[in-house]
Amino acid sequence: MNPNSSFQSAPPGSPDADPRDRLARWALGFVALGVVLRLVRFLLRYPLWHDEAFIAVNFIDRGYRGLAQPLDYLQVCPILFLWVELTIVKLLGFNEWSLRLFPTLCAVGGLVLFDRLARRTVSGWAYPIAVGIMAVAYSPIRHGNEVKSYATDLLAATALLLLASRWLEEPGRSRWLWWLAAAVPFALAGSLTAVFVVGAVGLAMVPGVWRARRPAVWAAYGAFGVASAATFLLLYRFHLATARSEWLRLEYLLPYWAGSFPPFEDGAIATIFWLLRIHAGNMLSYPVGGDDGASGLTLLCVVVGLAFLARSGRWAFAALLALPFALNLVAAGVHRYPYGGEARIAQHLAPSACLLAGIGAARLIDRVRSRARADRLRRLAIGGLLLVGVGNLTQAVVSPHHMISAESDRAFARWFWDQQSREAEVSCMKADLGLDFEPRQWVTGISASYLCNRAIYRPPSSARHSDGSRPLRFVLFQVDSYPSPLRSPGFRSWFEEMSGGHRFRRVDDYVVNAGRGLTDWKVGRYWVVEFEPGEGTAQVGSNSRPRSVIR
Repeated sequence: MNPNSSFQSAPPGSPDADPRDRLARWALGFVALGVVLRLVRFLLRYPLWHDEAFIAVNFIDRGYRGLAQPLDYLQVCPILFLWVELTIVKLLGFNEWSLRLFPTLCAVGGLVLFDRLARRTVSGWAYPIAVGIMAVAYSPIRHGNEVKSYATDLLAATALLLLASRWLEEPGRSRWLWWLAAAVPFALAGSLTAVFVVGAVGLAMVPGVWRARRPAVWAAYGAFGVASAATFLLLYRFHLATARSEWLRLEYLLPYWAGSFPPFEDGAIATIFWLLRIHAGNMLSYPVGGDDGASGLTLLCVVVGLAFLARSGRWAFAALLALPFALNLVAAGVHRYPYGGEARIAQHLAPSACLLAGIGAARLIDRVRSRARADRLRRLAIGGLLLVGVGNLTQAVVSPHHMISAESDRAFARWFWDQQSREAEVSCMKADLGLDFEPRQWVTGISASYLCNRAIYRPPSSARHSDGSRPLRFVLFQVDSYPSPLRSPGFRSWFEEMSGGHRFRRVDDYVVNAGRGLTDWKVGRYWVVEFEPGEGTAQVGSNSRPRSVIR
């Protein structure tokens, strides 16, 4: 090892492995910065974007048993996540803060656990660099603040790696294996991707368990195996082994994530280039990176870190960090789960990636022969991480939304439901009356955002029945990529029935996100059909010309 090296390969607990106070303070500072970044995004109350709305819409009217049924908008989500979310919504109401509270707590908890994992498994400059990467990287911050199970993916992976690494420190004792056996059911119930980390833990511990030759260790490892297999099989049957799940895999998963499955059928050369592209792409964007090789430096650090662990004789720990990637790749090879593509679906790999990147970066700096230059590079690494954190904070405050269309959807909903309710008795045809004149648009698309924003921003009075003195307004929502609901036979029948007891007045329509160059499924249209009390008959459009407002 270079005499100027500040990365130590000694095992945790030895004097050489303890980080110096300065390094520990840097790591603690990064943890504090990471917590602030996650809480700021939570407090900014971002508008729900459509991917979050696909899950959130299931908490509006469903109970715990209902969440165990196939979810609306073709979603598959871990049941423990769903039940915790519903509990919070029941206690605090349905809004952006309540929906994002649990993911945010998981994101903060994942960062704190990662600090403990890094502190016990690496030392020297690798410790604060690894923690800094996790603290300021964009993906764990943004996706840790969404109404999806990405934050539980990261939390579950980090907790499992931490428990497994503790056992690797004391392979002759069974305590940590029992903790793993107890944690596995919660990890798998809260994260669909935790199965890759559970499998990695089980495989990485096999040599140590065999060498221990202690009945207590074997019994605890057996309990871990039984708990893992039983929970996985139960949840597989619950979540995936349905005709609908297979349809989702064939009709949505495979086409949408086509670029995230290895092209084995195209030959070895194509597969090698695909592996390089995936690993240098968005999956390893820690602390920064992206597609088209933008994460190449992180990939280099990860490879160097893994090689250093192997050369240092820490084979079990190297396997613990690398095997989640390998098992995920196997699943992608049989078209069961994508590999790479986007960092959000690979949050279970984030702890391994950040640890290995931190080790690799520290090792590359250690290779610099000049002590003064090495010190400058370390300061540059720390300063660069701080700048990334400040940049993420600035971006969050300046642009408090994930998509401008989501902000437009919410701003319009805030105005629309309040304004309409001031002037009339307002009913949503879909949510209040259960009338659905274009079923296809309620399976996917921006209609989920409409339902969520309505549930959040409609005044309580809008749910009251008419007292007979105010106009009645009925709202129909249309995703612009589908035909107008006013042309459907179902609407015509309803309209004729309503006209028999109420006087038709007019039809208004409001278009949201038009003219932004967005695809049709992101453009929403509100149709408002107004009646006045009193008998009368009319045809849609007679004596009243529809008024269109574009926003």
